[in-house]
Amino acid sequence: MKKIITLISLMIFSSFSYAQRPCSIKSSVENKQFSIDSKVYKFTSYFCEDENDEEEVFAKKAILEVQGENTNKLYKNVIGIRGMLNIAFEAWNNQPALYYFMPAAESIEAYIPIMVKNHDLLVQCIYISQQLKNFMVANYSYCGDKQIIHDGFGEDAILNLFPQFDLYSIYNDIYYPETHASLSNQEFDAFIGKIENIKFYRRYSSLDDYYSNKFKVIMVNKAKEYRFKESQIYQRIEGGTKTARIIGLDILDAEGNITFYDKKALLALLNKSTIKPNIKAYIQSNK
Repeated sequence: MKKIITLISLMIFSSFSYAQRPCSIKSSVENKQFSIDSKVYKFTSYFCEDENDEEEVFAKKAILEVQGENTNKLYKNVIGIRGMLNIAFEAWNNQPALYYFMPAAESIEAYIPIMVKNHDLLVQCIYISQQLKNFMVANYSYCGDKQIIHDGFGEDAILNLFPQFDLYSIYNDIYYPETHASLSNQEFDAFIGKIENIKFYRRYSSLDDYYSNKFKVIMVNKAKEYRFKESQIYQRIEGGTKTARIIGLDILDAEGNITFYDKKALLALLNKSTIKPNIKAYIQSNK
């Protein structure tokens, strides 16, 4: 009986030691350091070339290590590469983030900022740029419940952060072919959504800017027009259902700070504007 107990104990210890064993063959090692809530954290990411019998989420597995005050953690099956999918650790706007990239007919690029609380890594918001079939790039965001990152967090957990929002209900008719000569050298606007009586447009200086994805975001109501100076603007989506709606804008300033503007804050910007509405919207369905 003692031999059986000893054997079981050795098996458990062996399995635990193997799981905790550091990677011996590392490649593409990257070290990044961040100050979070006045504390310094070092993040190290790398591909692990070791062969083992563990079940892996990614074909090309990677590991994320985090060191800080009273913090020393190693995460597996959170980042890596499988097929065309790439989930990596990146620095985004001076903060740690997971980076999601899926090149396809509708390629998706997303950043998920990482927070640290009680020595755990957490995520809550996602900022997405998605190229649609009509060559438009939709920028939208979503913030849900906070989720703790753990071993195996990977693709499924990240996909749960994506809102179920019908982008084509807005963007499908935005299409200006190169043959649309009347727009070659003039300014025009494309409608990209609304919050009740507040409407949002992308303003292009020319057809070339449309194809280069260069635009300014314009906001109007019946009385005023407001022109955003910032270039990185995401439309915040509420809820994860098919009836989801736009509830505001996430705006990144030059220093990488993200500010959320709800309807009340957007109306305040409009009220301060001295510009009268001057939308130059053309027929958006010309396929």
